Amino acid sequence: MDAYKSYLAETIGMTNTDADLFLSGFETVKYKKGDYLQEEGDKCNVIRIILQGCARGFVVVDGKEVTTNFYFEHDHTYDYINYLKQQKGNITIQALDNIEAIELSMEALDFLQSEVIGFHRMSHQMFKMNIIKSESQRMDLLVKTPKERYLALLKNNKQVISRVPQHQIASFIGISAEHLSRIRKEIRDAE
Repeated sequence: MDAYKSYLAETIGMTNTDADLFLSGFETVKYKKGDYLQEEGDKCNVIRIILQGCARGFVVVDGKEVTTNFYFEHDHTYDYINYLKQQKGNITIQALDNIEAIELSMEALDFLQSEVIGFHRMSHQMFKMNIIKSESQRMDLLVKTPKERYLALLKNNKQVISRVPQHQIASFIGISAEHLSRIRKEIRDAE
């Protein structure tokens, strides 16, 4: 939890006092590799922040899992719109290794919004980061080649190679595992 408090201080300037109050609304939870943090059709009733571990989000399209996102330390794994509307989500989130996370219920969110001075800034920052990430991914799929998407993923998130299976990386960038294998070989041969 101390690492996350440091992260809050660095990214949004939250004081230790505000961080303690902010984090007091969260509950610590653990998931084992393979567990589902959220399943398609579940009501989005918590904001989840990964403290340690790795997960992936996916949807099922025509019977195939399509990876929509990867989540690592300090990432938020919630469907913001469906969380605020208290609706069922359409994304499944699965632990790729053992995870320690903190979760915030809607009731705790209401309390924090009224009591923690820095919370509005924090929630705005979380929302902004998720919008930027989503829009960047959407634009990458529209305008970049598969090789460019792969290289961008490596540049922006080096740990993905060591922590995520190749077929899930391929799904995330919109290609087959075989195509990704050819791209990786092409990159190795060029070095």
